[in-house]
This record gives sequence, C-alpha cells and structure tokens, in this order.
Amino acid sequence: MIGKVVIIVAVVVLTLWTGWGVYVIYSTERPPYEVVRELSSRVEIRQYKQQTWISTAYNTDNSSFRVLASYIFGQNKERETVSMTAPVVTDEKMSFILPQDMNPEDAPTPDGQAIEFTTVPPRKLATLTFSWWTSQSRVEKKRAELLEVLLEYDIETKGGVF
Repeated sequence: MIGKVVIIVAVVVLTLWTGWGVYVIYSTERPPYEVVRELSSRVEIRQYKQQTWISTAYNTDNSSFRVLASYIFGQNKERETVSMTAPVVTDEKMSFILPQDMNPEDAPTPDGQAIEFTTVPPRKLATLTFSWWTSQSRVEKKRAELLEVLLEYDIETKGGVF
C-alpha cells in the first residue's frame, strides 16, 4: 500500500513539474524576430529588432542570475516587477533582455545592484535552438554544432558566440 502511495505522489509531482515547465516555456516573452534563412531543422538566420538588456558581471556560481532576478522581481527603487523574458544571455556578462516595450529611460532604477543597461541595435544572428540543461560542456558542443553548420554554408561570422 505504501509503495502505491509513493508512486502516485511521484507521478503527481512529476506531472505538476512538467506542466509548470510547459507553462513557463510558452508564457515567457521572447524578443520578436523574422526568420531570414533556415539552414537546418535547428539553425536559422534571424533578424532581431532593437533590444534593451540589463547586465551584470558573469560569475558561474549563480550570483549573477540572483542580481538580475532581484531587480526584475521588484528589488528596485520603484518596487516594480518586470516580466521575465528568454533567453538569458551569457558571455563575459550575464544579461536579461527587458520586455520589448521597455527602454532604459522608463525601466525601474536598480536599488544598489551592479546592473548596467545596454541598448542593442537591430541585428542579424545565426541561432541554434536547444533546450534542457546548459552545462558548460553541452554549451560548447552546441557552439561547435552551430559553427559547423555556418561553415558548411560559407557564412562568415562577426563577434563571438553567446
């Protein structure tokens, strides 16, 4: 009897966790773009509009994420929440893309966090879509996969992969 209860509880928890993940995936705002060219089932050339990013120094111990998350969850001088967007950008810094209708002039003021605002001009990006865990080794593998597809199509790149 206890075994059945444990299995039922595990199934319920797994179902709720999966459902929450699906909800978050489909309800999180992403920057609008236009597909310019499809190179493979997972690699596209996209044209993005201007974006506003908030950034902080990138540390691998999750402290960077906590700095940015505190700001969007209302720890700012105006005590305003800001919608979470995807993706989270990591390179030399960690960055969150602010919602499309927000710019540095009307965004809440950080409340002591080491956050900088950047306006990223419209640009064309090669993208490789993948999900799930983003360990450093997996990111490196996906980075190599993207560059291999671009090389296959003789597409020159500018700037680094992020």
